[in-house]
Amino acid sequence: MDRHTGRGAAVTFVLGINCSGLHASACLVEDGRVRVAICEERLSRVKQDRSFPHRAIAYCCDAAGISLDDVSDVYVGWNPRFYIQRSDHVLHEAHLQRGKVSYLALNELASAVEGEITDVQQVIGRPTGDLRIHFVDHHEAHAAGAFAASGFDRAAFLVLDGFGEHTTTAAGVATRNGVQVHNGTRTPHSLGSFYSTFTEFVGFRPNSEEWKVMALAAYGDPERFLADVRSLVRVHEGAVELDLSFFEFFLPFTPHRFSPKLVSAFGPPRDPAKPIEPHHMDLVAAVQAVFEEAVVDLLEHLHRTTGEPDLVIGGGAFMNSVANGKLLDRTPFDRLFVGGTPDDTGISLGSALWGAQAGGQPLAPADHHNFYGRTYSTDEVEAFLASRKLSFRKVDDPAAEAARLVAAGQVVAWFQGGSEFGQRALGHRCILADPTRPDSKEVVNDQVKYREPFRPFGASVLEERAGEIFALDPGHRPLFMESVVGLRGPWVDRLPGVTHVDRRVRVQVVPQDVDPLFHRLIQAVESHTGAPVVLNTSFNTNGMPMVETPSDAVACFATSGLDALVIDRFVLEKPASGSR
Repeated sequence: MDRHTGRGAAVTFVLGINCSGLHASACLVEDGRVRVAICEERLSRVKQDRSFPHRAIAYCCDAAGISLDDVSDVYVGWNPRFYIQRSDHVLHEAHLQRGKVSYLALNELASAVEGEITDVQQVIGRPTGDLRIHFVDHHEAHAAGAFAASGFDRAAFLVLDGFGEHTTTAAGVATRNGVQVHNGTRTPHSLGSFYSTFTEFVGFRPNSEEWKVMALAAYGDPERFLADVRSLVRVHEGAVELDLSFFEFFLPFTPHRFSPKLVSAFGPPRDPAKPIEPHHMDLVAAVQAVFEEAVVDLLEHLHRTTGEPDLVIGGGAFMNSVANGKLLDRTPFDRLFVGGTPDDTGISLGSALWGAQAGGQPLAPADHHNFYGRTYSTDEVEAFLASRKLSFRKVDDPAAEAARLVAAGQVVAWFQGGSEFGQRALGHRCILADPTRPDSKEVVNDQVKYREPFRPFGASVLEERAGEIFALDPGHRPLFMESVVGLRGPWVDRLPGVTHVDRRVRVQVVPQDVDPLFHRLIQAVESHTGAPVVLNTSFNTNGMPMVETPSDAVACFATSGLDALVIDRFVLEKPASGSR
């Protein structure tokens, strides 16, 4: 709906939602620009909340100062057009729950349609105007979100995840006029599910803890299992083919994602309660290597068929930051963009932008950030802290104060501005420490994060200094801590707090014009430590979502081993318990 502002100009709002079974979220787009976006888990406080995003929708509208009546179109990032021509035979259920008539009629009428259904829409009539509901192909939503954030005028794209409606990859070209899919891989042949199967096999939760596999792979020797794992995956003409006799993730009633044949080939799966053995490390090292090879094969085919010099990637499989950091070196593309929400969190954002573009709204210039949560004012924060009778002090320069505490060896929570949208902390909801201290990783883990010791933490670096410290390709600007890269020369041994066993680091560059306060904090850290880098991990404890509100922040601070909390212009500290 067009809502007239006080200036007489019409404002158009569209809403994108993800309710496809992972990472429920909502995103509000105003006149072609993302206004607000949030995951349901940040509000429900349930990690990876899969509920319908009622809270997230209300949050988006409230933060924008509108109601759902001001929204004309909703774009859902999962398209039922691939399924509805099959009769559901649920008439008896509709008699018990009469609301089901709405989709019973849709499915049954669709089952009578001959030929392909290309689009599905629904309309809710209201006195304030119709609310139109549109369904977007899942992988097109991924591609649209990644491309819109890139700032490119056109680019080749590759989307790769566990599954979409009926495909597991999508490749093509995106322009300012829309997304064109050229080819893809049909379900169940899935590189994402290949990876998640081995995630379960080595004792972690599939579709949840793949990053543990990625971190553990650096400890193993891939050669031990490389040939056997490589035999499970084939890439041909831009499509993936698995040897499905080793997998059962596509079967509904089997207990595991792997078949007995995979057990025969690689031994018994690891009991999650048992230690990780060297052969588990070697196996996942081979899995990571084969995954990388397959992605490179897909991208080489994409480059041959499109000729495009620029590349954007999306889909949950590209949360694999180790692979991302190698793509420009191993493929012919000149420039690469990986967005802040390649997983299904970003589907709401991609759906909304796809819809805005389809509705004729020109896309706004790329933001180069994902700070799409609401901002809590200084007065709000102070009132909240006072209402809880907390001891705090107000400072003129929170960046300088946080840097001083970090340099003194403190583990510092940092809460500023609107929250990041997605799974990564990028300067607004962070836990910070000094990366030059050899014990920083262990201290952060022991006091706050309680993670496995083999998992590293990321690093945030001043953009203007990044090239002298990290082996960054000039065609890639990792704004979202989405890539793992090597260290240069003298810096190899100077950042032990963030350097993994393979002597690589997951890095975020911080431009001054994008986040001046966080940039100033890192500058201040350098004045104490000599390194324009800070250890940066998400502001949460293990198993909890990142904090969203001042209340969440104070609760996490109070119930963990954090030494200090810098929230807006206020500093909370705990009594010192001895020096490290």
